[in-house]
Amino acid sequence: MQLSGYQHNKNSKYFRLAQLLLALLGIWVLSQWWWNSNQQGELLFQQQSAELMRSTLVALSHTAAYLIDNDQLESLNQLTTHIAATPYLQDVVVYDANGVKLSASDGTAAAQLLYAPQHEQALLAMVQEITQDNRVIGYIKISMKLDASLLPVTQAWQQLMQQVFWMLLLAGVVAFMLRGTWSKIVHQWQKWRKGKQADAANLL
Repeated sequence: MQLSGYQHNKNSKYFRLAQLLLALLGIWVLSQWWWNSNQQGELLFQQQSAELMRSTLVALSHTAAYLIDNDQLESLNQLTTHIAATPYLQDVVVYDANGVKLSASDGTAAAQLLYAPQHEQALLAMVQEITQDNRVIGYIKISMKLDASLLPVTQAWQQLMQQVFWMLLLAGVVAFMLRGTWSKIVHQWQKWRKGKQADAANLL
């Protein structure tokens, strides 16, 4: 009887250890899934934002072409200032066909400063040709901020991922609490079964 009880306690310890290891593995897998999903979501939003900005840049180049062709530099300055007012952009610069700066927003600076690794804001430079009658008359350059948290849709995504994280954490707490309850149920069932077996043996 003592040997049987010792073996039962030993098996119970192994069973609890296996449960703990499985729980830790599950937490690690879910954490990795949550982190990867969050990173992939933000990367996707950045890519979509860049594509949208590229399409907008093409449309702006047509407006800039008209202003340059008609020598309306004051209107061109107003255009660059208006475009640069968006929180997604660092600066907007318009050049002529020879690379001479025609207009620039207040946030512009030398390229070696704007795009240096130590710059406080990660930027993506986009350049679009300004054409008129199939000839290049200039270029428009924008510096897009890569901080995805600036995008409203990304903020909504981050809030959703935070909710998912708390739901996973709550599910883990509930599972841990149920583990103890389940162990008690199994223990009571095993005790009841042993009692039945003992009663049957006494009858024999």
